[in-house]
Amino acid sequence: MERRKILLGSGAALATVLAGCSSNETDSSGNGNGSSDGNGNGNGDDTGSDDKADIPGLDRDKLKLESDKITIEDVNKDDDKIDVVATTTTTDPETLATELESLGNALSAAITDPEAFKAEINSVTWVLEKDGTMVMQFYVDVQWAIAYINGEMSENEFVQTVLDTADETP
Repeated sequence: MERRKILLGSGAALATVLAGCSSNETDSSGNGNGSSDGNGNGNGDDTGSDDKADIPGLDRDKLKLESDKITIEDVNKDDDKIDVVATTTTTDPETLATELESLGNALSAAITDPEAFKAEINSVTWVLEKDGTMVMQFYVDVQWAIAYINGEMSENEFVQTVLDTADETP
């Protein structure tokens, strides 16, 4: 448990850097509405199209935890990795572990095409923040997510495997 406290303290700087990197992104057309034709309906060509389409096999709108204490704020793709930033109302590791029990179901719902997802993405890093300070960081190897979706891992086994990465980085 002491390692988690050290991780929490040392992670504040990382959370600050991550928050600063993703806050000013706009689409390439410069119109700020995510559409490519400038009128908000996205009927233009793919240049500057909605950023939600840039993760093959994943529907970001379906990526939701069944939690009253954790809310997903942002999902970004960086090469073959996805970064998920979420806010939390608690810093208690046991409470967070309980709240993350629905992680497998959330990923199962959001990964709409496992083969396309697996072909493009290797890992999903999660950062949980409270009041701008990192509380927890963990990652999900895509192979684990696919194994869970295919019924090769139980929900408990999947969640425990993911939580075991809380002191690691991919």
